[in-house]
Amino acid sequence: MIKIQGTTENIESKGGLLLIGKIAQKAGLGNIHGTEVSKAGAVITSLFALMAEGKSDYESMGEKRGSLFFKEAMGLEKVFSKDTVRLYLGQMAQDADVVIRQLRESAAKIIRKAPLHGLWIKGRNYLPVDIDTMTMDNSKSRKEGVSRTYQGYDGFHPIFAYIGKEGYMLDCELRPGSQHCQNGTVEFIQGMQKRLRSIKGNKRILYRMDSGNDSFETLKAVTEEKGQYCIIKRNKRKESDETWLKRARRHGVRVKSRKGKKVWVGTMQIHPRKKGEVLKDVRCVFEVTERKTDSAGNKLLFPEVEANTWWTNLGCEAEKVIELYHGHATSEQFHSELKHDMGVERLPSGKFEVNRILLSIAMNAYNALRLLGQSSMEMKSRGKLKRRRLGKVIRDIICVAGKFVKHAGELVFKIYEKNPVLPLFLRLNAALDCP
Repeated sequence: MIKIQGTTENIESKGGLLLIGKIAQKAGLGNIHGTEVSKAGAVITSLFALMAEGKSDYESMGEKRGSLFFKEAMGLEKVFSKDTVRLYLGQMAQDADVVIRQLRESAAKIIRKAPLHGLWIKGRNYLPVDIDTMTMDNSKSRKEGVSRTYQGYDGFHPIFAYIGKEGYMLDCELRPGSQHCQNGTVEFIQGMQKRLRSIKGNKRILYRMDSGNDSFETLKAVTEEKGQYCIIKRNKRKESDETWLKRARRHGVRVKSRKGKKVWVGTMQIHPRKKGEVLKDVRCVFEVTERKTDSAGNKLLFPEVEANTWWTNLGCEAEKVIELYHGHATSEQFHSELKHDMGVERLPSGKFEVNRILLSIAMNAYNALRLLGQSSMEMKSRGKLKRRRLGKVIRDIICVAGKFVKHAGELVFKIYEKNPVLPLFLRLNAALDCP
C-alpha cells in the first residue's frame, strides 16, 4: 500500500511554464504598455501563462500567488492577486485598442518563429488563410455584448483568421453574439494584411471563407492585390437548385460517383458585380449532385438535387478548387481547441472591452502552444503530421512535473531522468534559447 505524505520540497506540476516564459519573452509580452497601467505587460504575461495551462478564470490567478516558480519562469517581479489583475484589466480596458494592437504584433512574432506549411497548386505554393466565425456560449450571464447567436443560445460571435496548415492564429476580434458574420469583416481583413505581408514573405495567399462572407466588398478586399487568391463559398440566394442542374448538364463535367447518384462539376463565367463594377478575374465554380437513391440503395420518391457554388480567382480545375475548399473545414477543429482544450469560451469579465483584451491574450497563448506542439514533432513525422492538438501539448509538455530547488545561488528545475519527456523538454528548451 502506498502512503500519502506532505513534504516541504517544492514540487511543480507545470514545468512547461519554463518554455512558455521564454516564448513570452521572445514575443515581447512583458513590454506591452497601456496609457492607464504601467504594469500592463506583467498582467498580460501572467494571464498568458494561465491560458497556456488551459485556465482562463480569475480564480486560477489566485492559485499562483506566492509561487516562486511561476514568478521566475515567467520573468515577473511579483505575482499579482486575482483582485489586482481584475482591477488592472479594468483600467487597461480604457485604451483597449492600444493594448490589443500590441498583442496582435506579439502574436505575429510567435508565428514568425514557426515554419509554416502551405498548399501546392500546379507547382506553386500558396499560404492558406482561413477566416471564420464561431459562437461562444455565455448563456445565463449579463456580460456586455452577450446576445442571441445563430446557434440559439446567448453568447459572443467572434471572428478568427488562421494561417498555414498548422492553423496559427493571425488575428481575432470579439463580437456581440447577434452580430452578422459579414459586419466588420472587410475592415478585419484590411487590418491584418500588413502583418500577413510581414509573415508570408513572397508566398501567394489563399483566403478561404464561408458563404456568409461572399459580399462584393470582401471579394474585392481579398483579390485586389497581386499574389492574393480566394475560394469563398457562394450564396446562391434566390437561385434554385433545379436551375443549376440544367446549367451543370450543359456546361459541367460528369465525375465518378456511386450508383443512383450523378455529380457534375465545372466553371461558369459568372462574375461578382456591384453598381457597374465587375471583378472579371473572379469566376464561379459549381458542383451539382442529383440523387435518385440514398446511400443504402433505397429509391427516392423524387430525385434530390443539391447545388454548391464558390467564387475563386485560382486558375486550377474545378475539382481542385472544391477539394481545397473542403480543407477550410479544419478551422472548426482550431475553434474546438481554443474553446475546449484551452477553456476559452465563458470569458470571465462582465466588461466587453476587458474580454476583448483577454481573447487577444488567448490568441498569443494559442500560438505558443501551437509552436511547442509543432517543434515537439520529430522531423521524420512532420510529413504526415502537420500539427499536434493543443490539449495533448498541455498534457505532455506543459504538465511536466519536477522539483524546483535553489542551489549555490542558482534556480534549478529537476525532471526525473527516466521520464521519457526529458529529452524532448531539453530539446525544446535549447531551441528557445537560440536567438
